[in-house]
Amino acid sequence: MASSSFTLGLLGAGNMASAMVRGWVRADPAMAGRILVTDRGSGRAAALAEHHGVRHLEHNAEVASEADLVVLCVKPVDVERVLREVSELITPTKAIASVAAGVPTSTLETILDVDAPVFRFMPNVGVQVGMGTLAYSAGRFIDTAAEQQVLEAFGLLGEVVRLEERAFDAATALSGSGPAFLALIIEAFEDAGIVSGLSYADARALILTTVTGTAGLMREEDMPASALRRMVTSPGGTAAAGLAEMERQGVRGAIIDGVVAAMRRAGELG
Repeated sequence: MASSSFTLGLLGAGNMASAMVRGWVRADPAMAGRILVTDRGSGRAAALAEHHGVRHLEHNAEVASEADLVVLCVKPVDVERVLREVSELITPTKAIASVAAGVPTSTLETILDVDAPVFRFMPNVGVQVGMGTLAYSAGRFIDTAAEQQVLEAFGLLGEVVRLEERAFDAATALSGSGPAFLALIIEAFEDAGIVSGLSYADARALILTTVTGTAGLMREEDMPASALRRMVTSPGGTAAAGLAEMERQGVRGAIIDGVVAAMRRAGELG
């Protein structure tokens, strides 16, 4: 799988597939001609081809036949059907990457019944702008060259973190579903700004830059969240008053419970 001719084939064109396509083309426009997309007639694959210059093929088998890396972007309930549809076309020289929540590599390998390299990824929507978080684990039949090639491709979309597969449900909840949780929190801050007299535009600008700046500081200084919280919270000050009310309302516990519920659901999907 030489990088100059490495072809990605996406089976499915839902939200995550669309986000990854946008991220890949944004990172390297020359990749567009080496990205194949298909769907079940929803029209989304055709739209991706029209807007981003990727190739739309009608059938899963066509994509699986041409691609070096087959990316499974279907719902967990559809994984077995789609993999069985293309299994005869998968050889040990191809790699398979699945982004289906809750489906372990062992299940993918059993369905395929071939010694092909299998990877499981959990990306989030940040991949669309090259700032995604992508947890991954690898199956039994991995060689160094295949893994390097796959990681180079997915590395264009953001930060890739290898995890033990037993941790994947937690990763699905924390980083996969995390953008939805954070969006809810940001939305609440926007509402709070409006209630406090700011315009929507000003509230949005203030909270978005605050979120990115806080994350940037914590990352650059390798600062624990608790340390930053203490740094900003002066005794008797505004942050202290606000935090006391948030703790009284159970904000921390609600967030933890929400992530645990998402993790539980990830296990059920598998």
